[in-house]
Amino acid sequence: MLSLPIRSPAGDVTAVHAYNVAVTDTLKSYPTLNFSFIANEDNEAAEKMITPRAIITDPTTGQQYRIATSNPVPTNNYRIYAVTTIHIAHDLHDMYLDKTITGSQSLKACCDFLVSGSKFHYSIDGNVGDHDFGSNALGNAHADDVLNSIAEAFHVEFWFDNTTIHLATKIGKDNSFVFVDKINASKIQVNEDYTSIETAIKGTGKEIEQENPSGGNSGGGSGVVASFARQYAGTPYVWGGNTPSGWDCSGFVAYVYNHFGISMHQPTTYEEYQGQVVGPPYQEGDMLFWGARGATYHVALALDSNTLEMAANPERGTVIQAISAWPPAFGVRNPQMAAKVQGSSSDDSSTSDTTNQQPQYTCQAEYYSPMADDKRWGKIWADPFTSDTITDESVLKDAMKAQLHDYPDIEYTMDWVSFKNNLSGINNEIAVGNNGWLRDRFGIDVNVRIQSFTQYKDPTTTQTDTITFGNKIFGPDEWNNRDNAAKDAIHNNPHNTNIPFNNVLTITKEEADKIAQYIQQHSGQRSPGENN
Repeated sequence: MLSLPIRSPAGDVTAVHAYNVAVTDTLKSYPTLNFSFIANEDNEAAEKMITPRAIITDPTTGQQYRIATSNPVPTNNYRIYAVTTIHIAHDLHDMYLDKTITGSQSLKACCDFLVSGSKFHYSIDGNVGDHDFGSNALGNAHADDVLNSIAEAFHVEFWFDNTTIHLATKIGKDNSFVFVDKINASKIQVNEDYTSIETAIKGTGKEIEQENPSGGNSGGGSGVVASFARQYAGTPYVWGGNTPSGWDCSGFVAYVYNHFGISMHQPTTYEEYQGQVVGPPYQEGDMLFWGARGATYHVALALDSNTLEMAANPERGTVIQAISAWPPAFGVRNPQMAAKVQGSSSDDSSTSDTTNQQPQYTCQAEYYSPMADDKRWGKIWADPFTSDTITDESVLKDAMKAQLHDYPDIEYTMDWVSFKNNLSGINNEIAVGNNGWLRDRFGIDVNVRIQSFTQYKDPTTTQTDTITFGNKIFGPDEWNNRDNAAKDAIHNNPHNTNIPFNNVLTITKEEADKIAQYIQQHSGQRSPGENN
């Protein structure tokens, strides 16, 4: 049993006497605290304070958590509550940053932008170089989404100390633990997930501005349509609406098109046939669709080859974001809008020249993983990579290589562990992000990182702490060794029959009857056709 302080939104404080109090800390996520309690006389006040926005404090660390879910189950005499809470840092989601920043920015400038005017603070560990966002805007999103965008752009990780955000290129320590199966650990298990592997990727760098006969540029370059649309970022989402007082996705696109004299109306299934289907790179004014043609469920407006604007949903309203954040199924280029973007009228004889001109880039490339060979895993294509800041092919390839997920997702778990001092004399320091070593019962050593740690706080609990380790990234040698071992086993196995891969076993009716008779005799069961 553990007494957890609980504070109501009004500021009233009491304690809930809880059991099975567990804190789970996970890399790149918010910590959670779960507990149960019996709604008896000792917890009468606490039960009344199980309300939205109530705060629970972990007395062992001082970290604060907001109640997320409550599940009371009636028993003979009392209700038993199972409560889930999420770290106070999740209050970042309460903030919506409707402003944006672009271009080259320092990590400090982005963090200042993130926490400005809020209760949050930040701390940066080490030196981190600037990042050029180009024309991609940071902002116009919930603050937690902005934090994730910052972490991805600057290649940093973060953790929380209540409302202080700590950022570093890598959190945790190296060589901080050793777990040996049957010594200070039991049942080290591994799970390999092969469904997310990608081995090949195409990419383009910054687009080259091109002049065309009408005086515009081929990349959707007049900027007039994009400039007009941008002013409506933040407009509320209203189902079926089509005015700046509120609109849905197709209403927003129709409004922009109608403003420029191009007849357009809802729904998306009408709009998707008002032009020619195109793929990336998209240009200013293109309509971007999600879903199969004829049954689309969402539409957005391309502001340039990297950016879109859309009426997202009632929670987000009208937002501007990177196309790569949610790639559409296809685009539609309306010839009248394309002519407007190019600065010419729809009946201009040069329209076909301007709209069909292919974009050019300062660099473009393809990158293949060592595992893309047909005798290994083959080419499994990732989504194309684009950058409006990279102008060097080698830099582009490095960025594409970092983007590629050419390895399985591998996790290790343990059913039971002795985390601190134990009979084996091994000292272990357990924290999310720490690196260390595992040795399984077959003597295989792997260097792993702690991804998630669930720790039970009340000393009387019968539950055991658990750790999830991963992601162990095996190089090509690992898979070569497995292939060679398989070949050796096939060659050395005297029972190998070399059955063809596509062989299908067939038997006659007489053989089937004999098999059924054999099963009946040896199982004591009646055959399906036997009388009762």
